[in-house]
Amino acid sequence: MSETSAKIRVRVPASTPAGASIFAAADFNAWNPAHPFSRLLRDEHGYYVQVPNGISRAEFKLTRGAWDSVECDEFGRPVGNHVWTGGGEEVRVGAWCDLHANSADWRPVHTKTGDIRELKDVFSPQLGNVRDILIWLPPEYEQRANESFPVLYMHDGQNLFDNVTSFAGEWGADEVSLRLAQEEQLRHIIVGIQNNGLQRLHEYSPWEDDFRKSRGFGERYVRYIVQTVKPLVDRKFRTKPERDYTGIAGSSLGGLISLYAGLTRPDVFSFVGAMSPSLNLAGGRIFKTASGFRGDVRFWLDYGEKEFGTIRGLAMQAIEAVRECSNVLRGNGCETKCVIDPQGEHNEQSWNRRLPEMLRWWHGEGWGMGDGG
Repeated sequence: MSETSAKIRVRVPASTPAGASIFAAADFNAWNPAHPFSRLLRDEHGYYVQVPNGISRAEFKLTRGAWDSVECDEFGRPVGNHVWTGGGEEVRVGAWCDLHANSADWRPVHTKTGDIRELKDVFSPQLGNVRDILIWLPPEYEQRANESFPVLYMHDGQNLFDNVTSFAGEWGADEVSLRLAQEEQLRHIIVGIQNNGLQRLHEYSPWEDDFRKSRGFGERYVRYIVQTVKPLVDRKFRTKPERDYTGIAGSSLGGLISLYAGLTRPDVFSFVGAMSPSLNLAGGRIFKTASGFRGDVRFWLDYGEKEFGTIRGLAMQAIEAVRECSNVLRGNGCETKCVIDPQGEHNEQSWNRRLPEMLRWWHGEGWGMGDGG
C-alpha cells in the first residue's frame, strides 16, 4: 500500500472549455462525477488526479462534473474505466460526450421530474465535511401555500432523482412520488442526502468493522441528519416536523443506517424503510440494538431473492436475517412489514419497483388511513 498519495497525469482534448472543472469519478469516491475532493488539480505540466493516501489501485472515468459530460474516445464512442495500479502513467481523454455529435445515442440524459431544490455544501460539524442536499417537493407545492407535508429523509441522494448523477441508474423516487401525489393524493417531501464518496462506508456504518474496514461514524451521521439537516429543512420548507410525519429510508448500507436511526432516535423518526439492509455488518450487531428496542416506530424491511445473482445460498441467509429482524421488532410490539421480492436484485431498479408499496404503507397505515396490513 502506498504511504503517500500519487498523481495521475491527465491530458485533455483541445475542445475542453477554457477554465473547465474536471473530476475523477472513481471507485474511491462512490463514482461521484463531481466529488469536491476529486476535482483535478493543475500545475505547470497540466491536469492531474490526486489519488487519496493508502490506495494502490483505482478505477475511474473523467467528467466535467456530471455523467452527461463524461469522457469518450475521439470518435464519440464510450470508453471503459481507466485502471491505475500505482504507476506513473498518463491518461488521455479523447473527447467529451456532450461536445461530440456522435455520442448523442448513448450519452446520459437528465431524468429529474418535478420541483427539486438544492442546498449546496451543507456543512456537518458532526463529521467535519460538506455535501449537497436535494429536496423534492410535491406538485402544487407553491399553490398549496397553507399546507405542510410529511418528510422522508433518504440516503445516497445522487441516486434518487437523476440518471445523470447516478452511476448505476436512479431510484426514480421523483416519478414514483409524483404518481402517488397525482393519482392517490399521497403528498410528501423527500430529502435526498448525498453520500460523501470515500466516507460512505464509514458514515453508514454504526460500528467499526474490521472485515469491511469501517470506522463506524454512523452515530455521527445520524446526529448530522437530526441536528443539522432536519432543522435546516424545517426552516426552509413547509414540513410537518413532528416525529409522526418524519421517516428515514435507504438501501443496502443506507438501509442499515436507517434502521439504526429509527432504533436510536425514535423521538425524531416514526417510520423506517430498510431496503436490502446490510444486517451482517459488525457481526450482526444491529440485532442486539433491535432486541432491546421498545418504541412506537414502524419498520419496513425487504430483500430480493436474486441479490447475490446465482449464489442463492447467500441470498437465503440475508433473507432469513431480514425475517429474523422483523420478527424481533414485532415481538417487541413494533409494527413491521417484511417483503421478500422474488425478482429483486441489489440495484436501483429493484428498489424502484418496491418503492411505491413502501410509500403507500408509510402514508396509509402511518396516519390512520389504512387497515393495518
